[in-house]
Amino acid sequence: MKKQMISGPSQTVPTANIAVNKSRIKVYNTKGEMPTYYLQSGQEFQIEIFNPTTEVVLAKITLNNKALSQGGLVLNPGQRVFLDRYLDVAKKFLFDTYEVANTNEVKAAIENNGDVKVEFFRERTPQYYGGTLTLQGTSTFGGSFGGPTWVNNTGGYVPNINGTTCTTGNASFTTTSANLSNISNTSGVVNTAFYNSSVTMDSLSLGDVTVSSTPIKKNKLKTLGSMLRSAKTVETGRVEQGSSSDQTFKTVNKDFEYFAFHTVEYKLLPVSQKINTVEDLNVKVYCTNCGAKLGKGHKFCSSCGTKA
Repeated sequence: MKKQMISGPSQTVPTANIAVNKSRIKVYNTKGEMPTYYLQSGQEFQIEIFNPTTEVVLAKITLNNKALSQGGLVLNPGQRVFLDRYLDVAKKFLFDTYEVANTNEVKAAIENNGDVKVEFFRERTPQYYGGTLTLQGTSTFGGSFGGPTWVNNTGGYVPNINGTTCTTGNASFTTTSANLSNISNTSGVVNTAFYNSSVTMDSLSLGDVTVSSTPIKKNKLKTLGSMLRSAKTVETGRVEQGSSSDQTFKTVNKDFEYFAFHTVEYKLLPVSQKINTVEDLNVKVYCTNCGAKLGKGHKFCSSCGTKA
């Protein structure tokens, strides 16, 4: 079983949850293991993404260990989205199941089935640095040069003129075609990798978020026959393309940092793999003394005081 991989600072961070009909379903957290959702075969679902921060963030989604798109979904501060479709194809998310042999070789092959990962990236903020350069006299970066274009290079800010001798600190060098070819920024901005040209929701369907404490359909306890059958086979599920979606996007031109500052991961499994508990079955409990119905979590009968 894969282990839980949730990273990020302790302060407020974006969230990602699985929802059906815009109603968040119950997530099962096994200590030390991946938080898990259980879905029916053929069930369409949404990924509810919320940005509670004061920054614009980019959400990049990976399903079955494959990136949903080269871009991602841009969320403004306070924005909540129920994403129901692929970014590049107008098809809804669908959980599809099938049975395979219960062998170690097959388990390795289906290891990434049902994996959902959402990575969050901050919007890239330009950073400017000052410095002093010598070129036929001393000039301070940030002033009006009225001549060569000053660009960012590993040795400092140098003029964009081939064959020019310049000084940075105690070092003196001559610009060449080789070192000028490595220059990718002519504004004095520090060069860092980033994502560009992602999408944002054109029309959003927002609303109150409700949490369902019960499965989508009432589950039955595993029968002896199903348990014996599972010794030879196992049901697994993958995220596939479902019916057509009417959600639309618009392209935005923003830059985001290369490294994610927060990551959320979940596992989607068929309901056949779920081990039901008393809470899942909604079993009614009655007082052994007076027969009164006991409320959930009550340790004593409210009618006669008998310990439950």
